[in-house]
Amino acid sequence: MRDIFKIIEIPRSRNLYFLFIFFLIEGITNWGAYYIFGCLSLGFADIEEYQQQGLGFAFVSLVVIAPILETLLVQVLVLELLHKLKISASMSVLIAAIIFGVFRCYNIWYFLATTISVFVFAYYYMALRQQGKWNKILLVSALHALANTMSFLSS
Repeated sequence: MRDIFKIIEIPRSRNLYFLFIFFLIEGITNWGAYYIFGCLSLGFADIEEYQQQGLGFAFVSLVVIAPILETLLVQVLVLELLHKLKISASMSVLIAAIIFGVFRCYNIWYFLATTISVFVFAYYYMALRQQGKWNKILLVSALHALANTMSFLSS
């Protein structure tokens, strides 16, 4: 399959720079989606259920555990499987984003916002692909944790 869009390659020497750039992209897309879709649907992305368990539980769940598990499930498992099936990098990013969006489909707006966020994470993973397994996992998990920290602090 041909690529639909180009995936950049991030040089190891620019990792912090691109982590910051992707954090800005994730923030803009996430907050934009939250604002636009949140206006259309009450209860769009509420973390009250986590907060009822306590702030410590909510923080650990959303900022530590979720980024690691979701990186392993979505980026490592799905993207690497699609790569082995000879699916192009850009198609793999789209497929991974849609698959994860479907699993988080509380409503159409949350599906769209989640799909957009996962697209950013999956693209970042593919841009780091040549850097080796652990660098990709750690940097994407860090990006996801930073994004979730912002969501946690804003709620």
